[in-house]
Amino acid sequence: MTSRTSTHDPRWVATAAYIAVVATLAVVLAVVAFVRDGVPDLAALAVFLVLSVLHVVLPEAAVEGRVRVSLSSVLLLAGLALLGPAGASVVGALLGLSQGRRLPARYRAFNSAQFSLHATVGGLAFLWAGGTAEASRLTDAGGILLGLAVPLLVADITQAAVNLVTLAGVLRVAQGVPMRHQILLILRGTGLAYVGYGVIAFIMVILWSPAGLGPMAAVIVLAPLVVAQWAYRQHAEELRGQERALEVLVSALEAKAPRLAGHSARVAELSERMAEHLGLGPQQVADTRMAGMLHDIGQTSLPTRLVRGLDLLDPEGCREYARSGATLLGDLTILRGALEPIRRHRDDGDVDGEGAASLPARIVGLADAYDLLTQVGSPDGPLHAPSQARDLLAARVVDDPALVRALDHALARGAEVGRAT
Repeated sequence: MTSRTSTHDPRWVATAAYIAVVATLAVVLAVVAFVRDGVPDLAALAVFLVLSVLHVVLPEAAVEGRVRVSLSSVLLLAGLALLGPAGASVVGALLGLSQGRRLPARYRAFNSAQFSLHATVGGLAFLWAGGTAEASRLTDAGGILLGLAVPLLVADITQAAVNLVTLAGVLRVAQGVPMRHQILLILRGTGLAYVGYGVIAFIMVILWSPAGLGPMAAVIVLAPLVVAQWAYRQHAEELRGQERALEVLVSALEAKAPRLAGHSARVAELSERMAEHLGLGPQQVADTRMAGMLHDIGQTSLPTRLVRGLDLLDPEGCREYARSGATLLGDLTILRGALEPIRRHRDDGDVDGEGAASLPARIVGLADAYDLLTQVGSPDGPLHAPSQARDLLAARVVDDPALVRALDHALARGAEVGRAT
């Protein structure tokens, strides 16, 4: 990204302004918290800062596009109860700074400000709901319920809400992604996880203060999470290795038919954006993207001369290789959700008594058809203009306007991202 393009791009300027507003709000609330509550327990703060550094070494573990174990969420929730809003703001700033260490400085600044902001707001919500900064005085079940459990739940919900709104806001400003869609997407992927983080943080606070274990509580609670992170990370690496092997198959296909270079990647990206717009869950979105990447893999079983002369715009002539591709990949468990879209992305309605194709299959089929019309074409035929291709496809799926709207959205979003980069 050149500086000239960046500084003169309205979206870049709007994003910078949004980040500045979030950072200013985070600083103001942190100052208010320090003025209101004073400096937190420095010994406890030091422990949480050390744990935050550990989080830098052991980032969140994600498998198949879903975050499974997050130390940062547990640390922030436990921190606001043990350190108060002021201490939580400092821990949040450090944790946020550790997110996306390869990102540009302004995005890391946003992460730091955003983490600090939702930590401080969560801490204030904790106190507003009746939470006590002296959990060691809670000795009976009623006191623990009203002075810790309920306020921590309120803080958990508040933190999640602030996190969702600020994150969806920056994506709306920077990339044009609708806020409502992004919030729903994040909630589907991590909504229940917030409840789990709250339970773990509650246990950590109970062990730390009322039970009198102090920092040892962090070791007892977080050590299993670190081990779980390691296990999930190993599994994620294994899955990535399998995905790289599948990409080799795609490269082999593109070597057979040079006109298909980049086609699979474009269909995968377009399919993913359409699936997100239509509200599919995180796993379905990942499966749809994978199906888009591998939808033509059945062509690898065909002779090179036949592949190069194949008219991919003819649905009838290409249906058989789509089924061959699904058969070829059928033994790979990581592709369970992608097999049906691969097999049926060329189907139009009920074929061979199988019923209508699934939504992911129709998404991949439309994305494939659009890219073929605009980027690949027939062996000896012309390419279509994007608007012409869109109208042709809209006429083909006249009974499914939502799918066409998803295509329009995905194309517009792709154009926005292209201009931003």
